[in-house]
Amino acid sequence: MRLAGMFAELSVLRPPTPQPSIHDHIAAGQLPDAEDVIRYLRAGHRLIAAMGGNDDVLDPAEYVMNGDSVLTDGTWLWRADLAHYLDRHHVELPAEFLELIRSRDYTVPAMDKADLAACAEYAGHLVFFGEDE
Repeated sequence: MRLAGMFAELSVLRPPTPQPSIHDHIAAGQLPDAEDVIRYLRAGHRLIAAMGGNDDVLDPAEYVMNGDSVLTDGTWLWRADLAHYLDRHHVELPAEFLELIRSRDYTVPAMDKADLAACAEYAGHLVFFGEDE
């Protein structure tokens, strides 16, 4: 699986996964199809549901609910707050991810339970909250 929006300021990933800074991924302007891309991100299959919220790391006056949740489309894995950061701060998505989203006409494909379970297992090993076991 490929990762999008797993920035150092937002999530803790098990090594050796590199975590880029969100500050290095801010675009000059919004995508022309941002609404469609945001809708796609929000429609991902939820693999890890995390309740709660966090301050927006780019604007502490804002609060993001359930941002630690993890979603997928079967190819890519992202945090639920990626849609917020794209909408509010024009965070860049990987070009390959945008190409896939557009090629799918902004529709997250259906997935069977076995594929979702495999994605959830991968996400569970990659993403963790709190102390490492």
